[in-house]
Amino acid sequence: MRGAALLLSAGLIANASAATPGIEPGVSRELAQWRAKQYSDIRYSLKVLLTPGASLLQGTASIEVSLPKRVPELVLDWRPSPASHLSRLRVNGKRARIRIDSEHLVIPAKLLKPGKNRLSLAFESPIAPTGSAVTRYIDREDRAEYVYTLFVPSDASSAFPCFDQPDLKARFSLEILLPHAWTAVGNAPVARSEDAGNSVRRIRFAETRPISTYVFAFAAGPFAEILATPRGTRIYVRKSQLARARAEASEVLRLNREAVRWLERYFDSRFPFPKYDLVLVPELAYGGMEHAGATFLREDAVLFPSAPNETDILARAEILFHEASHQWFGDSVTMRWFDDLWLKEGFANLMAAKAAEALLPTYPVWNAFHALKTAAYRTDVTQGTTPIYRPLANLADAKSAYGNIVYGKAPAVLRQAEFFVGEPAFREAVRRFVKRHAYASADWSDLVRALERASKRDLKGWAEAWVKTRGMPEVRLSWDTDREGRPRNTVLEQRDVLRDQRTWPMKVTVFALPEAGLPRSVDVELSGERTPVPELDGMPVIDIAFANFGDFGYGRFLLDPASQEAVLARPEVVQGTLLRSLVFGSLWESVRDAELAPLAYLDFVIRVAPLERDPVTLATLLQRAQVAFLHYTSDAQRDAAAARFEQFLAEGMLHADSPGRRITFMRVFMASAWSENGRAQLKALLSATLDIPGVKLSSRDRFRAIARLLALDDPDAKILLSAQIAADPGADGRRYAFAAGAAERSAQAKRAYFERFFNEKGLAESWVDAALGPFNSVEHADLTQPFLDLALAALPELKKKTKIFFVNDWLAAFVGGQVDAQALEQVGSFARQPDLDPDLRLQLLEAMDGLARTVRIRARFAPAS
Repeated sequence: MRGAALLLSAGLIANASAATPGIEPGVSRELAQWRAKQYSDIRYSLKVLLTPGASLLQGTASIEVSLPKRVPELVLDWRPSPASHLSRLRVNGKRARIRIDSEHLVIPAKLLKPGKNRLSLAFESPIAPTGSAVTRYIDREDRAEYVYTLFVPSDASSAFPCFDQPDLKARFSLEILLPHAWTAVGNAPVARSEDAGNSVRRIRFAETRPISTYVFAFAAGPFAEILATPRGTRIYVRKSQLARARAEASEVLRLNREAVRWLERYFDSRFPFPKYDLVLVPELAYGGMEHAGATFLREDAVLFPSAPNETDILARAEILFHEASHQWFGDSVTMRWFDDLWLKEGFANLMAAKAAEALLPTYPVWNAFHALKTAAYRTDVTQGTTPIYRPLANLADAKSAYGNIVYGKAPAVLRQAEFFVGEPAFREAVRRFVKRHAYASADWSDLVRALERASKRDLKGWAEAWVKTRGMPEVRLSWDTDREGRPRNTVLEQRDVLRDQRTWPMKVTVFALPEAGLPRSVDVELSGERTPVPELDGMPVIDIAFANFGDFGYGRFLLDPASQEAVLARPEVVQGTLLRSLVFGSLWESVRDAELAPLAYLDFVIRVAPLERDPVTLATLLQRAQVAFLHYTSDAQRDAAAARFEQFLAEGMLHADSPGRRITFMRVFMASAWSENGRAQLKALLSATLDIPGVKLSSRDRFRAIARLLALDDPDAKILLSAQIAADPGADGRRYAFAAGAAERSAQAKRAYFERFFNEKGLAESWVDAALGPFNSVEHADLTQPFLDLALAALPELKKKTKIFFVNDWLAAFVGGQVDAQALEQVGSFARQPDLDPDLRLQLLEAMDGLARTVRIRARFAPAS
């Protein structure tokens, strides 16, 4: 009996459920770490039915997972909507009761066994025009229907039960039943397509390589396909846009093909998946999404909706390169948890720039890269910033990790790492990292170890400062002078912009241009608050100095007073496209710090922009001039400055020496026109009595001009809007019209739009996003301020229901459209609420910084009369 009792006890222990930690809504880090140790060799076999007009995705799932000898519970993620439903659950061939606990499907250990287990079930989940992981799009051009998935960061579990965490990779098999006239694209090649009767087709895809749930995807509908070579990349596009796509396809496929080849050479690794397709999705929430083997791209990021300038062409190429690089960094090698989101996004943006440098040698790639960094600087100077490594307790908060720090600072830090350790060591480390972690997961410490091995340097302190510390340094070059004015005691000084008393180890190139003689540059490794630069001591009198030549450093690099004075007086002495971009950017920082008057900067732009040959620098100068004119000046100052500013923009719009430059001037003119004469010129463009040589106005251009007229309360604006709606009744035209209408200057119109944002059933998130800017035109601050409290109160619900970037856009529009201290106090009061979601508080603090600067600048340079 005693022996039997021992055997019984051992059996109970063997089948006992290991304690399952962290079961709560979303996916807790605790649960994810526990599951990663317990579950392995996961496979999903999904069969779904797509019926035109259906509000539900119907399907079955067969899931295999291997378990250890001490069998745990099996905890899958399932975040159902009210319309979702599970049924017919079987575990290892036996019927089982469905038990849902805090958004998880829990299978008791007693139904499981060591080794391979299989469960099967049927599911139903929503298909909707907006607010769903499975989206339906109706093409208003021909009423064709398209369905696509978007599961990033953790929305696969709202469509079917799964292990919705990035490090539990699995092999997926997918079968789709769909109308015979439709086609489908997935992560893997089509293995078989056959008639299933009743005008239904069955498409079976091959099993994928191991991928995370957030990069599993499919799209279906009557897509047209464009194929350059029999086994090459396909472009899938809605059939109504086939003619447009054919016009662009050759260049898009060429760029994509060359990028993949370049990346294969850089990584010393073949493309990691059996095929690679590009799916053009209208109104996609993001510029692109790197599903393994099938990148989804927002249609208008590829098929230009209006005549492109050079920056548009470069931006399209870099989206293609960014998403292609994700096939290695993100899809094959995946961050273990979304706190390391920066790894995949940082590498994608850095690799996109490096590929563009090689493949588009005539384009200002590093100027565009600097624009990404500048966006990160805007966040990193605020109390709302975070480290690039952002601890996440639950994947429900993963959307908050996306933003300027991930997309702008992370690639800048990686480029700094390359400069710090040297390009050969960096490339060797990246190659090792990609090969070692292929089809698996890694975190930032794995990358640091690879860099240390390749460079033979201890990088722990460097990594701690750049990866886990928020904020950035402000760096200035200073020096004393001898009797002849030559520099001595030259030193680089850094301070923490957030006053947290931190310093950052960093390698930079310091540049000094003397009044006479050749310029001098020297590489310097900063350590501590002050770093001597003896190489510059004794050189001829310095005219202009800049501490971040080449833009390898990250931080605020400000001009000393003498250099700033020289640049303002003689901007032509700053030679080199990248250096001009950096130095002119430093001047703009002086405006944002309320040190340089906005109208003085506007005068500077009017002097230098006509001579600026670099398209990125030109666009940046004009956009900053627009901000100075509209946000930082009073109405009286604007009235006085408008004629000169509008004349300058119109001159460039009509007479610049290339179509691309004319387009750049036109866009800023359309956004900045202020005076009666400016409005008359907009109407002349719309009536074709004023032509821009070589530039045909698109429907989007026309709606933007009309939006500006509405914002300025022009008496003809509503008639012009009605006429343009009649001229362009298509899908894109309807969206443009909705956005333009939000610019109407009346309290009644604002209230009607605000109510539509929340109450209009089926209103696409992309439409609301497009309308936020016109609704919050800065000239309408008095009309939109009454909605500010309501807009802020909606944030918790918006965070739950909208896509990744929407809350950022919402705040940027509603807070960024205000200009006075009262609005700043409204936002500050909301941010100080003790029970406010911590992530939302950070986003508010970030948005408040821009408003606080506006208030401070206007108080000094545009005081109320």
